[in-house]
Amino acid sequence: MAEKYDIVVVGAGKKNIHLEHVSFLSDVFLVGWFGLAAAKAYLEMYPGEKMAVFESADTCGGTWGKARLYPGLKSNNMIGTYEYPDFPMSEDVYGVKPFQHIPGTVLHRYLTDYAKHFGVFDRVQFNTVVENIKPSATDGWTLSLRGPKGPRTLETAKLILATGLTSSPNMPQYTGAESFGAPLFHAKDFCKQAPHLGKVNNAVVVGGAKSAFDVAYAMVEDGATVDLVVRPDGHGPVWIAPMFVTPFKKRLDQLLHLRWMTWFSPCPWGGEDGYPNIRNFLHGTFIGRWLVNTFWKVLSNDVLTLNGYDNHPELKKLKPWHSAFWIGSGLSIQNYDTSLFDMVRQGKIRVHVENIDHLEPKTVVLTSGKKLETDVIVCSTGWKKESGLRFDGLDEYALGLKYSKSEKEMLNKEADEKVLKMFPRLRNQPQLNCEPKKGDPLRLYRFMVPPTMMGAKNIAFAGMVSTVSTSICASVQGLWISLFLHGKIDRLAQSDQEVTEEVMLHTQWGKWRYPCGYGATLPDFVFEALPYMDLLLGDMKLKNHRKDSWLAEITTPYSPRDFKGLLGEWKQGHAKS
Repeated sequence: MAEKYDIVVVGAGKKNIHLEHVSFLSDVFLVGWFGLAAAKAYLEMYPGEKMAVFESADTCGGTWGKARLYPGLKSNNMIGTYEYPDFPMSEDVYGVKPFQHIPGTVLHRYLTDYAKHFGVFDRVQFNTVVENIKPSATDGWTLSLRGPKGPRTLETAKLILATGLTSSPNMPQYTGAESFGAPLFHAKDFCKQAPHLGKVNNAVVVGGAKSAFDVAYAMVEDGATVDLVVRPDGHGPVWIAPMFVTPFKKRLDQLLHLRWMTWFSPCPWGGEDGYPNIRNFLHGTFIGRWLVNTFWKVLSNDVLTLNGYDNHPELKKLKPWHSAFWIGSGLSIQNYDTSLFDMVRQGKIRVHVENIDHLEPKTVVLTSGKKLETDVIVCSTGWKKESGLRFDGLDEYALGLKYSKSEKEMLNKEADEKVLKMFPRLRNQPQLNCEPKKGDPLRLYRFMVPPTMMGAKNIAFAGMVSTVSTSICASVQGLWISLFLHGKIDRLAQSDQEVTEEVMLHTQWGKWRYPCGYGATLPDFVFEALPYMDLLLGDMKLKNHRKDSWLAEITTPYSPRDFKGLLGEWKQGHAKS
C-alpha cells in the first residue's frame, strides 16, 4: 500500500527527462533556497500536516550542497543580502564580516542550520530520486521513487516542486575527444575532479560566464596558466562589476533593491510598487525614455571604466558585447581575493574569442588553426533546457495554457504588441551574434502555478525564476505557495481569461526585456525583483512599503531583514477571516 502524505516538496528529480514540452535554463536548485523556504513556510502554516521532502543528493543546499563546493567558491552577494529574513547570518556564528562575500562552505552550513532550526531537515529523505509523477485517484499526486529504501510509491494531496531550472550540463561534443588523453569535464564537476588532476601547468576553460571566470581564477591560484576560450557566436563575456559602483560607490547587490532605481527598468508588474505615474512617465514619454537610456548608459560606462577594459589589449577581449540593460540576472560581481583582471594583464589568463575546431592529444585546436597545449579542459558551457521531472497521465497542455498551436501563436502576437506598446524602448533590440532562443517559456501564473491547476490548488513550482534576489524571493514565494495551496490568497485573477492575459504578458515580456539573458525561456529578474515582491505581498494583503518613512522607502536599499515576520503579519491581518 502506498505511503500517504498531505504535502510533498520535491527538491530534485530524475535527470535527463523532459517535463512535457517545457524548457528551462539557469543554475541548479535542489533542496536549496527555494525548496527549504517553501517547506519551512508550509510547516509553520500547517504544523499538523504530514510532510516529506525528497532530495537526490546526500546533503541539502542545492547549489551550495557539499558536493558542489570547491576551494575559493563564494557568493556574488555580500553579507547581509544573502540570508533568509527570519534567520540572520550573524558574524558571531558564521564569521563573515561586513563587506565580505560569503564562502561556499559557510552557505552550505547556513542552509543546513536553517533546515534543522525550522524542522525541515528531519523530513528530508536524501539520496532519493523522484522518477515519475502522475495524478492520483484522489485528486492529488502519485510519486514513484528510487532511493535507499528501494523502489516505492507514495501519494500526496499537494505537491511543491522546487527542482530548479536545469538537470544536466550542456557538454560540447568535440571532434577528436576520444584521443585527447587528458581530463575533459563540465564546470559542475570541478569540485569532484579538481583533487584528482595532479599538477596542472596549462588549462583550457571554455565559456564566458561567471563560472568560467571562477574556474580560471581557481586554476591560476593553483599555479596553472589558463587559456579562456569564448565562442564568438554566443552572448560574449559576462558583465562583471566591482563591488562598489556608480559615482557614489554603492554596493551593487544593494542597488538592485533600491526603490527609485527599480523605476528605470520596464516591468509590466512595476506599478505594484505604488508609483505607477513615475513609471508611466519614464517609459511612456520621450523625455522619460531619454532619462532611462541615460541612466543605463551611465551605469554601464561606470563599470566599463572601473574595469579598464580599453586599457589593455587582452582585457579588451573580455569587454561585454551588449549594454547591461539587456543582460538580466547574469550580471556578476568581482568577489575574488585578488584581481582577476590582473591575471589577464599578467598573461596568466589568455583570452581567445574563437570556436574550438577539434582536439588532438592534450591539445585544443581553434578554428584559426592556433593550438593550445593543455593538461585539462573545463567546459563552463551552461545547462541543457531540461527539467528533472517526468509527468505521466497529463496531456501536453496540463502544465501550461490549454490552447492549440495556432491559438498560442495569436496569444504570443497579442502579448508582444502589449509589451511593446507599454515599453517602446524594447523595440530597439540589440544585434546578437547568435540565434535568439526559440520556444515558449513555462507559462505559470505568478511564475508559480500552472493556469490549468488554479482551481485544483494541488501543485505549485518554487524557484522557477532566475534572480539575484534569491533569499527574499524564496521566502515570499514560499509563503505565497503555502497560502495558495489552501485557498487563502486574497487576490487572484477571477477568470480564465484574466489568468491567460496576465500569464502571457508577464512571460512574453521576458523575451523583449532580456534577450542577452534567460528572458526568452524563463523569468529573469534584476531590478524587477522588488516589484515582484510587491506583487506577491499585494496578493496576500501584506504591507509592501516596509520602511519607516517615505524618504527611506525611496532611498534606502531593501534587505532580507525588511521582510522578517511576514507569516505573523498575515495571521494578525487575517485573524477574523
